[in-house]
Amino acid sequence: MDAFIIIISLAIIIIVSHFLNIYSEKTGVPSVLILILFGIFLQFDSSLVGFEILNETTRKSLLEVLGVAGLILILLEAALDLEINKSMLLSSFKAFIVAILGLIGTAFVGAYILQYFIEDIDFMHALLYSVPLSILSSAIIIPSIQGFNEEKKSFLIYESTFSDVLGLLMFQVVLGSLKTGDVMSSSQVMGRLGSSILFSVFISIVLIYLFQKIRGHTKLFLLFSILILLYSIGEALHLSSLLIILIFGIILNNYKSVFIGGLSKFINSDNVDIIQDDFKVIIRESSFVVRTFFFILFGYYVSLKSLLNIEVIIISLVLFAAIYTIRLLLVAPALKGRIWPEVFLAPRGLITILLFFSIPDEYICSISFHTDVIPGIVLFIILGTALTMSNALIGFKKMELKKSLEASKQEETVLLKEDQEPENDINVDSKPDFN
Repeated sequence: MDAFIIIISLAIIIIVSHFLNIYSEKTGVPSVLILILFGIFLQFDSSLVGFEILNETTRKSLLEVLGVAGLILILLEAALDLEINKSMLLSSFKAFIVAILGLIGTAFVGAYILQYFIEDIDFMHALLYSVPLSILSSAIIIPSIQGFNEEKKSFLIYESTFSDVLGLLMFQVVLGSLKTGDVMSSSQVMGRLGSSILFSVFISIVLIYLFQKIRGHTKLFLLFSILILLYSIGEALHLSSLLIILIFGIILNNYKSVFIGGLSKFINSDNVDIIQDDFKVIIRESSFVVRTFFFILFGYYVSLKSLLNIEVIIISLVLFAAIYTIRLLLVAPALKGRIWPEVFLAPRGLITILLFFSIPDEYICSISFHTDVIPGIVLFIILGTALTMSNALIGFKKMELKKSLEASKQEETVLLKEDQEPENDINVDSKPDFN
């Protein structure tokens, strides 16, 4: 394949994705949904261009690499928009409760559903598959809610981020239990979480201090490379690596609230402000590019035949109903009955795909059922939740537009009435002057 054709194709994909983002902001349709459909269209590459663009092994490897990079970038992008204040603490606490209860409830109910419908699968293997299906996708939610008010936006960002972090931790616990045969205790889980938080806070303060001292124009990608390295080291040490990324982004965006007292003398506000502004731009742009290619590649990878499987359709619909029932029960009290469109914003995406591909082969081969069933369920849930979210966002955008138009009409009516009032009142007591 000619190198120039590849370069032209990549450039066209990025340009198209840019306009899809604009279309998504105006209509509410998640751009990643269109990217996945575009990737599915590319599956006809053999008949269109006469050869296969990527073989299956290459596709899976690229998906895993892009998935990790995309997860880091998207979490950083979200964290760099979060501010530490009193309302943030309340919003984050509610989001944490909804995220953890939603994750655990959906994972266990999903495991029982899989165990009921699929023969020869025990509960722990079913739980291994249901955990990825229970995690909200911050990769889809965060870019889709930029037009929301701060209260709604912060709650959804925190909820999806906590869901990512806790979902990864739960997946590691289940996978470790299958490997060792022992279930990790709550004290071990809390110990791992606590050590991850302490390490994340410490390394974030050190990195910000060091990078404000570096001179030159290439330090921002160096900083990002170090974060990727820390993520990988955290995974190797069985720490919750996503917390390192999340906490670093929050501390960088709120360094004035962290570097206080004795720490304030170690910080130069002008230098950190420059790093903060430039880093936000680089992360936002890089996140856009990685997310674009990841979801197109996922669409190119999936098997459409699995969606026509009756068993896949039945199991997926039952799981679909369970996901939104549990979410309704949790979101309604947390948001005091203001459930629309939040209750329908529960897409599955990047992290679900990433965890699904990271399941070791021995746990896949040990389950005796048709190999298309679980991948088909994953694809069905991802597309179904994305379509549901898309429909809710379109309705929400229309409602907001209607409210805006009504407010404008009322304002115009008031101004019109004021203009129609007589400018000068007649003074009946005044006498005409005939002189």
